[in-house]
Amino acid sequence: MEQDFLQALSSYYFDGKPAISDEEFENLKDELLWNGSKVAVLDKDELMFLEATQAYTKGQPIMADDDYNALKAELKQKASVVAAEGPRCSLRSKKMYADCSPDYLRMLALNVPAALLVLGVVFAIDDITGFEITKAIQLPPPYGVALLWGLLLPTTFVLASSITNILFKDSVVLKGPCPNCGAENFTYFGEVLSVAGNRGQNAVDCVSCGAGLTFDETKRIIVVSETAEEKEKKRAELAAKKAASAAKKKAKVAANAE
Repeated sequence: MEQDFLQALSSYYFDGKPAISDEEFENLKDELLWNGSKVAVLDKDELMFLEATQAYTKGQPIMADDDYNALKAELKQKASVVAAEGPRCSLRSKKMYADCSPDYLRMLALNVPAALLVLGVVFAIDDITGFEITKAIQLPPPYGVALLWGLLLPTTFVLASSITNILFKDSVVLKGPCPNCGAENFTYFGEVLSVAGNRGQNAVDCVSCGAGLTFDETKRIIVVSETAEEKEKKRAELAAKKAASAAKKKAKVAANAE
């Protein structure tokens, strides 16, 4: 059904020739929505991307590679489900990589300290003024409701967002599976209290397997820069070099003593 739906949209938007009637299209869309399909709620860019992908697999590309990659990057920035892919390996670069997406829950949690601060100030003012704010929002409808939902809560939201933007300027939290073991990892991009943070790329270690991961903020991908085995091998080589250097110094000291 999803295939039929995409072909119908492609025929209508790109070919200009409806493949099915409006009634059949609406029935097909309702059936997909009823079954929980996300294909029925895609926008024009997502549909164009799917059409280009299908055309490429058939050996009949409908857009240039640069345009396709630009469209894919744009959809990844929007966290579109059609551009998401699982962990995979590049034969050309010999690297494992996976897609990452914004972690909206952690990004929302960044607003909690500022929201608590603003609410604390509101409660303090309410206490100092003899609970005038409480009395105002307890007025009979619609006055109390209007003051609460039309003034107090929007003002609190705006102030909390402004404070958060000052504390965590241009903040983005990305999450994604480790291409090596599949464990979820996340990283933070942006400033903290006017201190410049990471931008573009950020290197972290996997919380499960310990592999070195590089998050790319622009491409929205995670690349395994170094596997856990490679890191362990380097540590062993470094330890061996230190041991050899220490033994050499010890032998030199003993020779001088003689």
